[in-house]
Amino acid sequence: MNTSPSKFAARGSKFRRACWGLLAIVLAIGPGRINADTVKLKDGTVLEGNITAEDAATLSIYLEFAKGTIRQTRQINKADIAEIIRWTPEQRAQWQAKHDYEKLQRYRLDPQANYMVEYYDQVINNAFREFLIQYPDSPYASNVTAKIVAWQAERDLVVAGNVKLHGRWAPAAEAAPQIGRQRGHQLLDQARGLISEGRYESAIQLLQLVVHMDGQPDLVSQAKPLFDSACQQATILLNRQRQKLVSDVSSAEQRVEQARHALNEAEAPPQQATGAAHPQSLAQNQTAVSKAHSDLDAAETDLRLAKGRLDDVELRLETLYLQASAPLIVQAPKPQPATRPASSSSETLDTLADILAWVKSNWLAIGIIGLVLLFLLSRFVKD
Repeated sequence: MNTSPSKFAARGSKFRRACWGLLAIVLAIGPGRINADTVKLKDGTVLEGNITAEDAATLSIYLEFAKGTIRQTRQINKADIAEIIRWTPEQRAQWQAKHDYEKLQRYRLDPQANYMVEYYDQVINNAFREFLIQYPDSPYASNVTAKIVAWQAERDLVVAGNVKLHGRWAPAAEAAPQIGRQRGHQLLDQARGLISEGRYESAIQLLQLVVHMDGQPDLVSQAKPLFDSACQQATILLNRQRQKLVSDVSSAEQRVEQARHALNEAEAPPQQATGAAHPQSLAQNQTAVSKAHSDLDAAETDLRLAKGRLDDVELRLETLYLQASAPLIVQAPKPQPATRPASSSSETLDTLADILAWVKSNWLAIGIIGLVLLFLLSRFVKD
């Protein structure tokens, strides 16, 4: 069989066109794809999207803007439409490929810093390679392949233990101090913003990280005053809240007691002088009992809520005290071993304290013994 290379090329071209056409049909009828149509309005507006519903008077079209970040379905009166262009399957496929390629533009390498390895893998496999699988012969395939090469190269550098800092690659161990310093400055800026908003407890969480940074004495010196001020302001606010909540709990407890007293009175049997109780009186009494139950339930609910809020504030205060004392504990000097003179002085003070305590507890017996000794001494002197 004699077949020239040009015939093979022609057949290959026809085969690719057939595959592209088949792909276009699949994309056109496949679920979840955007089958683009063009709707031209009489005011000159041109809309490209998917016509999702249509009747004699109106038309609904699904639209995407800003590379798919903004989506809406718009209903249009047909009286406002100048022309509707319904695309062929090939046009739809071309539009869909362009639409999906534009979505890929959101993935950009950061010129100043690197990403985590997992993010590189996610973008390469789930975005770029997925696009090539769906559109192997699209005019955008070469650009996407170039993106894969660039992203894979950065990924390999990160896996090898490098980081990108201010646009320059360096071993992670060498860049660690600079990264820590940069992170510290970011935390300080965020904390200052939170303090200006009165969100002292959130600022404390960030400043605590800076205060304990090793090898960053200048950042620590900047963070300590902010940390102390934030702790002081947060303590003042929480104590105010606590005082108010203590008052709220006390008031809620009084309301509960009043509601219980009212319920007891409502449930007490009515005193009738003679004859049976009137039906209207019994109904009124039952209504009063129901209302008293309802008031008691409401008062107990308010009490539980007030106690819960008080417990929360007290827990936050306790946490704040621990946070405020943590830097002092970390920065405290190591205790020095005690010298012998100091130990002897301490032991002497302890012995004197024990003697004084014994005298205080036995003063009556000591007094009697003293009187007896004085009496015997006076007799001996006279003799």
